[in-house]
Amino acid sequence: MRQQSDIVKQPSIRFIVHADDCGLTRQISQDIFACLAQGPLNSVSVIMGGSHTTQSLQQLAAMPNVRVCLHLNILEGRCTAPVSQVRPLVDADGIFRYGLGQMLCNLATGKGLHNKTLLSAIRNEFEAQIDAFVSGFSPLRQRGGLHLDGHLHVHTIPALRGIMRDLMREHPPAYVRLPKEPAHIPPLPLAQLLVGCARRTLLAHWSSGFAALLDQAGIAHNNFLCGLVSGGNLTAARVEASLAAIQRQRGCAPLVEIMSHPGGGHDANEACVRHSDFYQSSARLTEKTMLLDGSLNAVLARYGSLQTFAETQQ
Repeated sequence: MRQQSDIVKQPSIRFIVHADDCGLTRQISQDIFACLAQGPLNSVSVIMGGSHTTQSLQQLAAMPNVRVCLHLNILEGRCTAPVSQVRPLVDADGIFRYGLGQMLCNLATGKGLHNKTLLSAIRNEFEAQIDAFVSGFSPLRQRGGLHLDGHLHVHTIPALRGIMRDLMREHPPAYVRLPKEPAHIPPLPLAQLLVGCARRTLLAHWSSGFAALLDQAGIAHNNFLCGLVSGGNLTAARVEASLAAIQRQRGCAPLVEIMSHPGGGHDANEACVRHSDFYQSSARLTEKTMLLDGSLNAVLARYGSLQTFAETQQ
C-alpha cells in the first residue's frame, strides 16, 4: 500500500457513497435508511416494482440532502408496465423471469420477430419505470433532476444501447452512472476475486461505448465506480484497494461512485418477488457494517471529499 504522502500528492477524489436496491424489500429499505441516518451514505437508487418502493419514495422525499436515482431494472421484482406490454420479460403474475445470464443469452441469440418483441418489451418497461419514478418522487426537480443507473448495470448492455439513446433523448437525465473500475486485486478469496475481475472486465467493455453515448448527449456521469470487483463483498479495505487504483489513473479530481448494497436477511413473505437469493442474503450485512462502523469514513478522508447531489452537476 502506498504511503500517506504519496496519496496527498495526487488529485483529490470526489465521492458519492451510494446504495442500490432501495425499495426492493422492506428489510433492505430499512437497512439503507439506517445507514443514511449516520452517513457517509448520501445517495440511493430506488428500484421500481419492489415490495417497498412506494414507502421508500415517500421517506426519501423528506430527506433533502440525499441524492435519489432510478434503478432501471428488468431482472428483479415485479414489472411496472402492464403485463400485456412486457410478456417476454415476466411470468403471468408480472414477476421478472430471467436472471442476467439468461437475459444476455436471449438478447444474443434472439432473431427477427423474437428479438424485436423482446427489445420492445424492455423499452416499454424502462419507459414505465421512468414515468412511475418521475410521478412518484415529487422533489425530483429540486433534487438535481433525473439520475439513472441500472440493476446489474443493465442500462449499459450493448444490445440495449439504441433503447437507452432514445429514452435519454425523450427523458433527458441530468446524470447516468457508468460502471467503470480500474483493474486491481483487492483482498478477496480467490474464487470471489476471479468472478469480480471477470465482472469488471465485462463492464469495462460495456462502459466504453456507453460513455461515448453519454458524452455525445452532454449527459454528466461519474469517472469511475468503486465496488465492481468486490461487488457484494465490499469492505473498507477493498474500497481502499479500488481507490488506490483509481488514484493512479490520470485525471483531475475524478468523480467516483462507491456502490454498496447494505441490508439483507430473509423474509419468507417476500420471497416470491425476487429472482436471486442474493438480494435477501445475510452477506449484505457486511456492507451495512462498513457504512456504520466508521471504517469507510477513514478511507475516504485519506483520498478525497464527499460530494452532495448538487455538486455532482458541476
